Amino acid sequence: MKKRLLTIPLIILSLAACSPHPGAGVWKAEGENTLGIRGMTLAYEGKAVFSSTRVKPALWHCFWNGASSHAANLDCTPSTDTESHERFVFTAGEDGVGELRQQGQVIGRFVRETGNPAIQ
Repeated sequence: MKKRLLTIPLIILSLAACSPHPGAGVWKAEGENTLGIRGMTLAYEGKAVFSSTRVKPALWHCFWNGASSHAANLDCTPSTDTESHERFVFTAGEDGVGELRQQGQVIGRFVRETGNPAIQ
């Protein structure tokens, strides 16, 4: 009986540890940004995608991992130069607003949208 009583809290704790990263989701740009990104998707399985229309117009394919409880590192490759790799950091705020940064500079601010963050 004691084993059963101890099993329930352990199951609950293990489920709480598996919650998705707050950065995972569909994000829409809040106003203009330096790369001309209108929106981005960070999928649950660690992939991300966005399009840029300024500076380096391209479709960006990324892999991301959680850097902290609210920040994600994105390692991205632009469609225009598949040998190039660039790193971004996306930080999701508790207020549903996120920031994309590159080399410490803010690229743009994004607002969480509803929708399934699946990438085909």
